[in-house]
Amino acid sequence: MVINKILNVDDYYFDVFMSISEALTGFSVNELQATGLAETYYTYILGNLQAATFVEFLTVSKNILENSLTGDQLKNGIISEIMADPGLSYISDKVITLWYLGTWEGAYINDLSYKEGLVWNVMHSHPPGAKQPGYKSWGIKPVNSNS
Repeated sequence: MVINKILNVDDYYFDVFMSISEALTGFSVNELQATGLAETYYTYILGNLQAATFVEFLTVSKNILENSLTGDQLKNGIISEIMADPGLSYISDKVITLWYLGTWEGAYINDLSYKEGLVWNVMHSHPPGAKQPGYKSWGIKPVNSNS
């Protein structure tokens, strides 16, 4: 029953996935949704982890989110209940890597996952060869260049 429900991305589990992703990445749910990859990542994880394992991660995450009234409580809950558990920590690491690098076990999920990796925002940069300023833009002097 849970497996059928979890495959519907409009369900509560998807909301839990997005909320715990926000807590793990430091990016808001809106910023994560703006990548255009939220549903793709959710269904990709479902196809690459045992459903029961992902459900356990989401259930523990749901409990942490529901019982955390402050940011410190949320942080402490993640540390004590997810990061302290080797299996759950492994999944959280994969979720963080997926959002930041767009990869799962070293491979990009799709072209968009490379372009929309959160790492580019953190670096105040762009994915080389994929977004503006574009290919070979390094060969053009900056507008405010004195040299």
